[in-house]
Amino acid sequence: MRTLYQLLRSKGYTRVRLQTLPTNHYVVITTLNGIEGRFILDTGASNTCVSSELTAQFHLNAKPSEEKASSASANELDTEVAHHNELMIGSWYSQRRSVVLFDMQAVNHALQKLDIENVDGIIGADVLKSTKAVVDYNNNWLYLK
Repeated sequence: MRTLYQLLRSKGYTRVRLQTLPTNHYVVITTLNGIEGRFILDTGASNTCVSSELTAQFHLNAKPSEEKASSASANELDTEVAHHNELMIGSWYSQRRSVVLFDMQAVNHALQKLDIENVDGIIGADVLKSTKAVVDYNNNWLYLK
């Protein structure tokens, strides 16, 4: 009997270790435009997002967006969007990836209250769907194709 890893590897997937936070959220180390960051893996988030205060750090060319961001922790927030970015998660790589920027202070404030290190952004369903992602919750692995 083949393991999940063997099966997915034979189908062209790469795997990335997920870090579990005390909140049961997953964090995945991600490289955006050559800069490494900590991103929450959020299957419920429509888009991959970055904290707007990190625009310069991640070399993002942000433009105002008409869309609003919302989450369980805040009301609607203004957003910006940055197109044509390089995104790398483990050995999976994508160029010309768009990211949404918004104020993630409420997210990081909630993490700080629990003594958890800030996150730089969120990996959302746009990446997860396009890579046919598989989350192995039992073993804390993310598989991307």
